[in-house]
Amino acid sequence: MRRPPDNHVGARDLKNILAHLRLHFQLLLAPVFLWGWLLAGGGLSAPVIIGFVAFHFFLYSGATAFNSYYDRDVGPVGGLARPPPVNPLLLPVSLALKVVGWLLAAFVNLPFWFAYGAFFVLSIAYSHPRVRLKAHTLTSLMVVGFGQGALAFLAAWAATRGELASVRSVEGVLGAAAAVLLILALYPLTQLYQVDEDAARGDRTVAVAWGAAGCFTFALTCTILGGLAMLVVLARRFGLADALLVGLGLALQLAAIGWLKRGFDSRAVLATYRRVMGVNAFSSSALGAYLLVRLASGSG
Repeated sequence: MRRPPDNHVGARDLKNILAHLRLHFQLLLAPVFLWGWLLAGGGLSAPVIIGFVAFHFFLYSGATAFNSYYDRDVGPVGGLARPPPVNPLLLPVSLALKVVGWLLAAFVNLPFWFAYGAFFVLSIAYSHPRVRLKAHTLTSLMVVGFGQGALAFLAAWAATRGELASVRSVEGVLGAAAAVLLILALYPLTQLYQVDEDAARGDRTVAVAWGAAGCFTFALTCTILGGLAMLVVLARRFGLADALLVGLGLALQLAAIGWLKRGFDSRAVLATYRRVMGVNAFSSSALGAYLLVRLASGSG
């Protein structure tokens, strides 16, 4: 059931709005930006810092809050085991965050600003009832893969180099493909604990349309393909040792997805949520740690 909106605004509501931003969850997406930053050459600069903050604090949080306003989930969603009630103020807050981030993006460079703007538009089309790309299986996959995968990678590249022409290289193309595939690998798994609510809204998400078995097969396939693309780039750029190290992490991710598949129970919604979030956190933290060490070494 959808929870009706609460029209009163108080301290508790402001706390709930902050919860709906799911700031901790947005950091799980950071490896894509770090990956693009590393392959573009690394190096700490003001444009990269501003770009990271614009994407991960303003854009992702605003997009998440915008989606929460229209979904009004009662059960678990990514980063929240028990979502708080939705207040009407959440809508203008979500839009304000994205607009502020868009203004910040203008201080990075023009290619980054366009990448941010494209994601801004997609995030509205993904959730708004008049378009609701989220409600259709293939379009939802395309939006998430292109937005959180390709656009985030390209935004990091643009923030680092100030242009996107150089991304048309073997490493740039394979790096972007790896980002898209690895984002898509975990996306359907985050829907496994939302099947009932999504189906009740009429959303034909991947989990609703393909079922749990289809989600796990898709996740394993995308992890393998995305992982191979990433390993080729790492071997070319940093050598076999780096590729083997990251390959070990990807093998553990495959094992974790297999573990999820074996223990999946559609009735155990909260348990499924905790397991999926655990796998997501492990995958993101492991890859993120490697990328941060590589960036800190100055060998991008």
